Amino acid sequence: MGHYLPDEEKDLLLRIAEGDELAFGLVFRAYYPKLFTFISRMDPRGDDVDEAIQETFIRVWLSRDQLPGILNFRGWLYTIATREAIAIMRKNLLKQRTSDRLLSTPPVLSGETPADLTQARQIRELVEQAIARMPPGRRRIYQMSREEGLKPAEIASRLGLSVSTVKNTLVTALQDIRKFLLANGQTIPLLIILLVY
Repeated sequence: MGHYLPDEEKDLLLRIAEGDELAFGLVFRAYYPKLFTFISRMDPRGDDVDEAIQETFIRVWLSRDQLPGILNFRGWLYTIATREAIAIMRKNLLKQRTSDRLLSTPPVLSGETPADLTQARQIRELVEQAIARMPPGRRRIYQMSREEGLKPAEIASRLGLSVSTVKNTLVTALQDIRKFLLANGQTIPLLIILLVY
């Protein structure tokens, strides 16, 4: 995993602002281990750390038009990551104290607008719709991978399929989701779909 100089980072941020998914992937891979360490100090639960990082990079992509004007990207990124980690910790605390009925509205923190929350919710709803539209076999394999966390070899063994068939089906499922999002006006990088959904 290479590192780049500040000038190269500025170039990558400009490319992301223009919708360059390759540049987005490079920045994600460069900052992921740093953010993982940073957020782990706040919340030791691994699943929550990953969720916070995923939500952080969704915010980066949704706010990509602001990137050329950000002087301290690292500080800006860490501020978002802190906010997302706190939101997840609050959510978990609420789960312990209240009923599911009271959790239908997530907490709105300073700096995160209702429009941001609405767009993120809309993306998740569209992904769920795309999954529901898949042929049953494809949907089952996708859900076994994403929801149960099974590896392609484990899915292949359970369903009596070849590993290559399972992998190809997962690729097709991701393409289905991507096409459905694009058809509904959401240009989300495949990297985010792969990691978050």
